[in-house]
Amino acid sequence: MRTDADPSWPDYPNTILELFRRPDDAEPALRVDLRRPVGDEVRRRLAELGLDGPFGVVTAAAPRGRPQDDDFDRARQAELDEVARVEAGVDTRRVDGVSPDGAHRERSVAVRLPKAEVVALGRRYQQSAVFWFDGDDFWLLGAAAAAEPQRLPAGSREPGAEGRPS
Repeated sequence: MRTDADPSWPDYPNTILELFRRPDDAEPALRVDLRRPVGDEVRRRLAELGLDGPFGVVTAAAPRGRPQDDDFDRARQAELDEVARVEAGVDTRRVDGVSPDGAHRERSVAVRLPKAEVVALGRRYQQSAVFWFDGDDFWLLGAAAAAEPQRLPAGSREPGAEGRPS
C-alpha cells in the first residue's frame, strides 16, 4: 500500500500520545507530543511507566486510515489487547493517539516487542503505520504502507548510518 492511499498519513507525525497507568484511568499519566523532541524528563516518565527502553505503539482502529464505527474499533482493540497479552506474552499499556486539537482519538497499546514484531502486529490489524520508541526518539514506521522510517518530530535529524531505528 502506498502512503497516499491512507487519507490520515500526513497527520501521523502530529500525533500526541497519552499514556495511562491503568486502562480505565480517566486522565493520562503522561502526554508525549510527537511534534516535539523527546527530552530527558519524558524519558524518565516513560521509565516510571515501565517503558524504559524500546517499545511500539499499535492501534487496531481505522484500518488503512479509514474511520469505522465505534463498536467496530472497540472490538478490534479488545482483540489486539488480547493478542498482545496471550499470543505475544507481553504486558500492554494503554495509549491514546490524539490529534493536536483533540477532535480525533484512537485507543492503542504500547507493547515491548522487537521492532519487526510491532510492525507485523500493525500489518495484522491493517494499520498503515506504527510508532516506535528506540529508547531515545520516536519513529513513524510503515506497517501496511510502504514508507521509509521517519524520526519524529518531522524534520528532525535526518537518518544516516546511525539514524535507523534500533
